[in-house]
Amino acid sequence: MISIPNRCIWCLGEPPTAEFDTSHVLPECVGNANQQVLPAGIVCKQCNNYFGSKVEPALLRDPLFHVIAVLLRLKDPRDMNEFRDYVFDTEHPPLGSVERKLHCDIDISPKNLALNVKYGIQGRMIKSYKPRELAFLSRAVHKIAFESLAWTIFVKSSPTDMDIFDARFEPTRKWSRYGKPVNPIRPVVRLQTFDVKPVWEYRIWRFGESLGVELNLFGDWYGVSLTSSSEKAGDDLKKWVGSQKPNYLFWFVGDKLSTLI
Repeated sequence: MISIPNRCIWCLGEPPTAEFDTSHVLPECVGNANQQVLPAGIVCKQCNNYFGSKVEPALLRDPLFHVIAVLLRLKDPRDMNEFRDYVFDTEHPPLGSVERKLHCDIDISPKNLALNVKYGIQGRMIKSYKPRELAFLSRAVHKIAFESLAWTIFVKSSPTDMDIFDARFEPTRKWSRYGKPVNPIRPVVRLQTFDVKPVWEYRIWRFGESLGVELNLFGDWYGVSLTSSSEKAGDDLKKWVGSQKPNYLFWFVGDKLSTLI
C-alpha cells in the first residue's frame, strides 16, 4: 500500500488545519456503498462537503443521468430507497403529454392465468442549460475523474509513477474545487452508447504529454483531460476523440453543447 498522505488532494490542506474522513468517489446515493471509497487522509472534510452539496448535484440532476438512474432503479445503500422514482418529476417535467403503453400476452391453463407484461412510458423533456449549470456539470465530472485517479494510487496501489500532488494537475484542482478560471468552461467529452448497465468504471489514458480519464457512469461515458491547461483542454480532447471508434456521436460539454463525430 502507498502511504496515505494526510494531505488533501484538492486544497492541499494538512492537519491540524484540515480534518479528514472517508470520501466517496462516486456519490453514495447512487449505490457506491464501499466499492470506490477513499480512506481518511486524502480528501479533507471541507472539500468533501463542498463537492457533495454544491458540485455533484449538477450531475445527479442532469436529465440523462436521471433517466438512467430511474431505469436501473439505483438505490441509496444507506436506506435502500431508490435514488430516483420517476422519469418525469418536478425537476424533469414532460414537454406535452406522456404516453403509457401496455401489452399483455396471456396464457390460460385450467388453474392458472399467466401474463407476460410489457409496460412503458414515452414522453419528451428538454433541458435548457445555463452557463453556470454547464460549469458545475463539468466540475462534477472532473471531480469523479480526479478522485478515480487517487483511488487508483492509494487504494489499488497502482500506478506508482504518478504524483497526484504534481503541479500538472493544478488546472483540474482549481477548476473542480474553485471553478477557476471562470471562463471558458473547462470542457468534457460525453458519449451515450445506450449500453446501460448497473456498473461504473474508469480507465486512465494518455495522449502525448497529457493524462486523462474515461468515465463510464452506468453507460453515460465521459472523457476528461486532467493535465491540459484551460486553453488546450478542448483541443486535447478532440485529439482523443479522433483516436476512438468511428461513427460514435460525441458531444462537448463546455461553454455550450456541440456535437463531434
